[in-house]
Amino acid sequence: MHLGVLILSFTSHPLHGWQACFIVAGMMITEQSCFYPDSYVYFDPASKGFQREDIFLDDRIHCWFIRPQPLNAKQSLIVHLHGNAENMTSHITGALFLLDMGYPILAFDYGGYGRSKGTPTLAGIQDDAREVFSHIFANPDKFGSCVFGFGQSMGAYTLARVLPDFPGLKGAILEAGLHSFHALFCEAYPALACTVPDKGYSALDTLPKSTVPKLFIHGTDDGVVPYRCTRLQQNRKISLSWKVSAISMPSSPGRP
Repeated sequence: MHLGVLILSFTSHPLHGWQACFIVAGMMITEQSCFYPDSYVYFDPASKGFQREDIFLDDRIHCWFIRPQPLNAKQSLIVHLHGNAENMTSHITGALFLLDMGYPILAFDYGGYGRSKGTPTLAGIQDDAREVFSHIFANPDKFGSCVFGFGQSMGAYTLARVLPDFPGLKGAILEAGLHSFHALFCEAYPALACTVPDKGYSALDTLPKSTVPKLFIHGTDDGVVPYRCTRLQQNRKISLSWKVSAISMPSSPGRP
C-alpha cells in the first residue's frame, strides 16, 4: 500500500509570529513535523550599531548577547525566546524595540536552529532554555541579577514550560503563546491522527506552579495561534504574589 505524503502549511509574518510546515506521512502528524528551522542569517543587530557578542554554551547552543547604546543602557536583561521557523536572526527584529529602550538582550537558537547543533524536539527546546537561564543566573557579574523572559509564540510556550525552574526571574512576557502543540494540531486538523506528545507537555500544567509575575499579550484576530490559547493560560488557576495581566490587541497587518 502506497502511503502518500501531504504537506500542510500556514505562515505568518516572521516578525510577529511563527510559521510551520507540517509533513503528514500516511495522514499522521508527528513531533518531527512541529519544527521548521533554517540556518540563514536574516539580520545582524550589529548592522544597526548594537554591540553583539557570540556565546556558545557547551559548544552547542548559539546565543547572541546584544547590548543597547551605552547612553541609554539599563540594568535589566531580557532573555528572548523566539518562535517557530527560521531562527533567532529573523525573530530578533521583533525585539529590537527593547534595545531602543535601553535593555540588553540575550537571544538564543534552540538545537537545530541557526548555528545551534542538534535536532529540535519538544523536550529539547525546553532543555535548551533551561541551559540558557542556568548560565545567566550562574554569571551575575556578566548578566546582572535582574532578568526577565520574553517569549513569542513557540517561545512563549517554552518559557511557560520552564518558569517553575527559575523563580528568580523578575517577570515573564508571554506573547501569542500556544499552550500545547498537540491541542493546536488536533484543533487545526481534527481528521488526522496526531502523535505529537500530549501528556506532560502543556503549559497549563506548569503555569500554576510558577510565582513569577506574568504579562500575557495576544492579538484577538490571530489566525495562527488562536487568542483563546492565551485566555486559557491566563484563566488557569494561578497563585501569584503579583497580578497576572492580559492585554488584548488587534493583530498586526503582517499576520493572517
